[in-house]
Amino acid sequence: MGLYTASFCHDILHAGWDAGVIDNLQDAINEINQNFGQMDLENASVLEEMEEIVQQMNTELEQLISRINSVSFR
Repeated sequence: MGLYTASFCHDILHAGWDAGVIDNLQDAINEINQNFGQMDLENASVLEEMEEIVQQMNTELEQLISRINSVSFR
């Protein structure tokens, strides 16, 4: 038997423990998008650059969530 049970590991990722790792990553995506939406960017080139950065951050966080979700516990 392993050091941690599958249930314990699942709870760390999805529930309990400050809403779980996955929930915290999804919250980060939402907060990044909300902060970007609240930015007052009048310069079109700066807006475009920030939009690309935010999209890259969202993509990387989504990939991390997918990779974490692909881990199975026994």
